[in-house]
Order: sequence, then structure tokens, then C-alpha cells
Amino acid sequence: MKDFLFGVVRVNAEDVHLARESGVEWTRLNFPMPFEDRMPGRLNPSYADVRAQAETLHRNGMKILGVTPQPFHSQWEPDANGALQLKLTPGLPEWIGPVGSETYNKGYEEICAWLADDLRGMVPVWQVANELDIDLFAGPLTPRQCCEFIEHGAQGLKRADPTLLVGHNPAGDPEAYFLYGWLYGRGKPLLDYCGVDGYYGTWQAGGPESWAKRICELSELTGVPVLLNEWGFSSGGELMPEGEAPPTIYRPLCQDRKWWHTWGPGHNPEGQAEFIRECFKVFQAHREKLLGAFYFKWQDREFCWQCGRNDCPIETHWGLLDANGTIKPSLAAYKEGVAMMKAG
Repeated sequence: MKDFLFGVVRVNAEDVHLARESGVEWTRLNFPMPFEDRMPGRLNPSYADVRAQAETLHRNGMKILGVTPQPFHSQWEPDANGALQLKLTPGLPEWIGPVGSETYNKGYEEICAWLADDLRGMVPVWQVANELDIDLFAGPLTPRQCCEFIEHGAQGLKRADPTLLVGHNPAGDPEAYFLYGWLYGRGKPLLDYCGVDGYYGTWQAGGPESWAKRICELSELTGVPVLLNEWGFSSGGELMPEGEAPPTIYRPLCQDRKWWHTWGPGHNPEGQAEFIRECFKVFQAHREKLLGAFYFKWQDREFCWQCGRNDCPIETHWGLLDANGTIKPSLAAYKEGVAMMKAG
């Protein structure tokens, strides 16, 4: 049986024993920009903090998938009328160069090479940035600019350490297929795996069975192993009543704080656990096409990172533990799924 990356985003250092006992072998860590000024220069305290967490996790037997710095961060903020508007914040400093330029990309390549060298032996698998097929993370970058950015990041990582496994994780918007075509459809791909994020029954229509079609599609399209960088099901949040808001007009889910989609028992702890059980059956059936799967996420958040509200379910109920650290039924379902795949 080939190795399968049983992962969860993001295990707390103090919970490593519980996570390992539950079958979690990998976790994902987002590494911020390592320097405050030109490299090499003053180390960013945020980077030093994440690096220390990585050392603790690694020392306690947890394997790490690293995420390189984002080009942009974002949050929804209300305007004078209460309508949410997207606010973008650059994730890279101005000295890197003009956004989307060759100088910008070359600077990013050097940052990624430095990260691979600094974290050598601790982070064997990398994800270049995150979901660059959506505005939340790509900002003003065009799909082609996103691909060039990803390729430069991958080149930096692999130049520093050719043994690394490197990929990217589109979220699944139509632009994702431009990224897949560019990154895998022009001869021998630079990336080692095809990453994908998906939230069937919550962000997207469908359910666990939808993963079967997606895995087969991406395996055939790219010719490399598929890694589910994020998959999950929210254990909280109401369903939007039909006709309450016009589905043809884009508005962030944080505006209404309700879901457009659900599955099975619904968005509750039992529904989340059942979704996980069914997904593991799909993963087992298609494991020869998969590198692994990272469940999103280990623990609930108290506040939604997209809008900052504590009454918004959009980013607050994904965990295997609740915000207070209490174990949810989904953790037992995850443990059962791992045991089933290892036995089969």
C-alpha cells in the first residue's frame, strides 16, 4: 500500500497526541513572509512564531505540509449601507517589485528558495500560496499571472531542495481550469501533484459522491497524483430559504450568514460526522489516484475570518473540535475513516 497523507488543517501543538491517536499524521502550516525588509534582513516575528510551532509539531511526530506566503489577504467589510465589500491587503512587501511583474515573481522565487532551505527536513511537502483562482487570494492578478507566480514559487522551492513535493490548490471556480491547463497541460509539469479544495454540501452543491467524479477528472486531466488540500463539511449554519436572496447576483455568504447548500442530515455535528464517513469510502475507492487528503479543519474558530463576526457560520464550524476544544462526533468519524483505509 502506498503512503497516503492523512492530514488536517491546522493541528494545535498542544493537541498533537490527540490528533495522532485519531489517525492524523500530517498537518498544514501557513508560513508568512519571513523578512520585514530586503532579504536577508530582519526576521518577521510572525514567521519566527510559525517556525517555532513547526519545530514543536515535527519534534512530536507530526509531518508538515507548508504553505508559502500569499500575494494578497482579504476580508469583507461593510460599506455605509451595510453591504460587504472586499478589502485586499498585500501579502508581500513593496520591495519585491510591482505586482505581477517579472521582478515580483523572481523575488518570490527567492523567498520560496529561502523557506525551503530554512525549513529543510521539517517540511517535505509544499503548497504554493492558496486558492489563486479566486479574488479573495489572487487580488488583481490575472489567471496567467497567478500561474507564473505559482511556477516561480515552485521553482524556488525545488531549486533549494529537489526532493520536495510541490503543488497548488485551486478552489474550483471556472478560472481553476485555466490554472490546471497552464500548470499541467504544456509538457512535463513542474508540479508534483494536482491540488484541489472542495466543500460539497456547504460551499458547493453535491455530497461525498461528488468527490469521486472530481478525483477521476483531475487525475485524467493532469496525469499526476491528486491531493485534496482542503475538504470538509460545516457542522453549523442555517440553510438559505429558497427565494430569500437572488441566487443569480453574487453576494458573499457572510452578507446573509446562511448556506446555499446542504447534504444528508444537514449542518449539525451529526451531519458533519456522517459526511466524513462517506467521504472516506470514496477516498478508499479511488486511493490509487490520490496522494492524500487534508481535512479542513482541526478546531472551530470563534470568529469568521472573512467578516470578523462571531455569529457568522461561514468560517466558524468546520472543526473536529469546537472552539472551546470539546471533541465533536466528527473526530471519531475521522478516526474510523483512517482505520478503514489502512485496513483495506
